[in-house]
This record gives sequence, structure tokens and C-alpha cells, in this order.
Amino acid sequence: MGAVVSFQKEKRAREWEIEKSLLHTLSMDDLVRASEQFLVPINEKFRFRQSFLEEVCMDVAIETFLYAAKAGISEAKTKKKQADPNHLESRITELNLFISDWIQDDSVDSRKVLEGASLYVSYWWNLGFQTGFHRGRVKA
Repeated sequence: MGAVVSFQKEKRAREWEIEKSLLHTLSMDDLVRASEQFLVPINEKFRFRQSFLEEVCMDVAIETFLYAAKAGISEAKTKKKQADPNHLESRITELNLFISDWIQDDSVDSRKVLEGASLYVSYWWNLGFQTGFHRGRVKA
């Protein structure tokens, strides 16, 4: 009888290497600039830097960027759409709810919060997908 071999460990190590190389394309300045561009206009009195919300937004940005980049790499190699269409909407909803719960200010328009979250997540999705698609085409 042959032995069953699992390559999960090697597959995960390869995924980490891909993620690490993708993250090298980002800088802290990029993350801060996008956050200030899309999220600070929600409420002029709100200070984004050094707030707990900054960390959460950066986590969402990095998750979205990596997911989209992997989808872009896969699509470039296979020529088939690979991304889950619900992922983008889930990230927008997650960030919208978190910002709304965190700010808790009646003067903040909920439509502005949703629009800011949508623009922010879409920005990272598009940047990640383009980065991944380009990387997939170069390596193919």
C-alpha cells in the first residue's frame, strides 16, 4: 500500500511567500494616504491617525488587497474569473458597520460612512487585482 502524503504544509508556505512578496509592493504611506483620502472626509472633526479605527481599516485594506491580488494572479494564469463576487461586498459591509459603531455620532451621515467604506475597499480591491494580474502575466 502507498502512503498518503499531504502537501498542505508546503502549499501554505508557498502562499505565505506569495503574500509576502505582494505586501512588499505596499507602503505604510500608501495605507495612511488612502485612509485619509476616503475615510477622514466622513467627519471633519474625526482624527484618523493613532486611533483604533486606523488599525482596523489597515487590516481590511491588507486583507482586501491580498485577496484581490491572488484573484488577479489566478485570472492572469487561467484566463477565468476567480474572485468571489461577494467578498468585496462583505468587506464593504464589515468596514461600514465597524466605522458606524465606532464613531457613534448623530451628526455623521450614514450614507457618507457607507460611501467612504465602499470607496476605500474598492480602491484596495482594484489596486490588489491590478498588482496580481500584472504579476501573473509577467510570470506566465
